[in-house]
Amino acid sequence: MEVQSIIIDDIQKLRENTVQNIFSESEDAEIRSSESSELILGQTTPLGNISELTESLILTSASNVNPQTLDSFNISCIISCAPELPESPLHDEVIYHKIEVIDSGCSRILQYFDPAADLIHQVSSLGGKTLVYCVAGVSRSASICLAYLMKYQKLSLLEAYNYVKLRRPRIKPNCGFFKQLIEYEKQLFGCNTVEMVFNEFVQMEIPDVYQCDYKVPASYVKKRCKNGRY
Repeated sequence: MEVQSIIIDDIQKLRENTVQNIFSESEDAEIRSSESSELILGQTTPLGNISELTESLILTSASNVNPQTLDSFNISCIISCAPELPESPLHDEVIYHKIEVIDSGCSRILQYFDPAADLIHQVSSLGGKTLVYCVAGVSRSASICLAYLMKYQKLSLLEAYNYVKLRRPRIKPNCGFFKQLIEYEKQLFGCNTVEMVFNEFVQMEIPDVYQCDYKVPASYVKKRCKNGRY
């Protein structure tokens, strides 16, 4: 029984990683197609794709973490959510906080929500600005920002997601992270505004806010019907 359970867990992890690759490929395509023309509400600058979520919180990708960005936005704290990248402090006076989590549906990020949100709030209360980043500014760093907006801006997960999505359309926390964001919302407010639902096309649970991005194509439905599955 234990061996069977392990096999089932391994299959589930493989499925989640495979689906996450589909998500990642679509995100990469979105990033490439929009890199030169995307307008970010809140801030569009020649410095690149830098998204100002609040007066004290900025979300971006690793490629934009440089002295020019730090100076232009008066950054006083940096939260790195990409442990696979080398550490490269840019200013001695800037606070550096590293979150050791890889971008996988199996990774546990929930434990980092409170410490990161508390740090962002503390920096903000002192008049400073925090820059949060991961490799692409899509999954890990976006999850941290959503957690902060829930805890200190009192937004529901759905409100926080829609808010950040408007300012950075490419965000897409992986499904494992979204499950933990749902759990965190429950801890904070006692209820949930986003739920995991089974998606027929990818054959696994995804956040309901992703449903419109992964609808079952008509050709897929016809093929399933032809094969006698419906």
